[in-house]
Amino acid sequence: MQVLPQALFLVMLELSVGSFLSLYLLDVRGGTTRGFLTFQGILYLVFGILTLLAMNGFATPQIVRGTGLDESWLSAQGPLVLVFVLLMLPWNVLLWTSGRSSSQQQKTNQGDRRYKLPRAVAGAIACLAGLVALMVVAMAYRTLADSRLDGAFVVLTFLSGALALGGVMTAMLLGHWYLNTPTASGKPLEFITVVLLIALAAELGFTLLMGPSTAPIVSGATNVQPGTTIQTGRNGITVTTPTASPGNKQGSQSGKTAEARQAPLGQGAMEWLQFLMGFIAPLILGGVALYLTYGRSFQSATGMLYLCVSFIFIGEVLGRGLLLLPVLG
Repeated sequence: MQVLPQALFLVMLELSVGSFLSLYLLDVRGGTTRGFLTFQGILYLVFGILTLLAMNGFATPQIVRGTGLDESWLSAQGPLVLVFVLLMLPWNVLLWTSGRSSSQQQKTNQGDRRYKLPRAVAGAIACLAGLVALMVVAMAYRTLADSRLDGAFVVLTFLSGALALGGVMTAMLLGHWYLNTPTASGKPLEFITVVLLIALAAELGFTLLMGPSTAPIVSGATNVQPGTTIQTGRNGITVTTPTASPGNKQGSQSGKTAEARQAPLGQGAMEWLQFLMGFIAPLILGGVALYLTYGRSFQSATGMLYLCVSFIFIGEVLGRGLLLLPVLG
């Protein structure tokens, strides 16, 4: 299906922006080990690079031209995504520098304090660039379902989906980090899990309010009769439609058509899967994970969050795929 590669770019952009935003919130809040921040910073930088590759491969303005998107917004998509990825570098560099300075000063907090404000500023600028990039992309895609508030709920769905997907990724990996530091405070995991649940609930509400698709069905498409063949050559396009005749056995045979194939799951079933797997299941599992975190059962909470990552990722792919389905099929 042509819809899956482009949906993958949208989900990767949400993952990159939401992951870095959730990590930045944990850094500003405090209470998280520098080792975790360093590892996640590098990992999310890799996510950003993969997003750039997905964009250049599947979702450039030239590729999506003529699909009903608001192309006036797409011209800024590439530069903004690139700027966001590049702005993640200063934050990472300041984080690495603060760690070296801290160890040179006999493990005091003076080194980290020295770089904390610049790192907070650099991270805030990177988060702002990521949110702007995501909003610009969402504005371009809002025309696919703009029957309510001119597509405002589409934009809000993208933004809340990014925080939900990035938040659950950060929460799950933070839960794994507790396996190495079991005596660490559980407050950071509680905080990011609450952020995840709020973002997921908000996305559910915005998705329900978004309304039906308003995109034209494959712009420029023309219905043809069964058995029609279309050939292209130097002299142009030749369209041949065989007709059955009683006296022409060959013509009668060529006029036969194969039985129409139907997809095992229709669009309605896919929408139900999106809500059940992308919202209902992770909301329940996330609530259980939060309860387990309060009881310091970090291993069990991490298992719940691991399932949440799978469900939310599948739900995001389904949601973006269903949004693109009418124009890319």
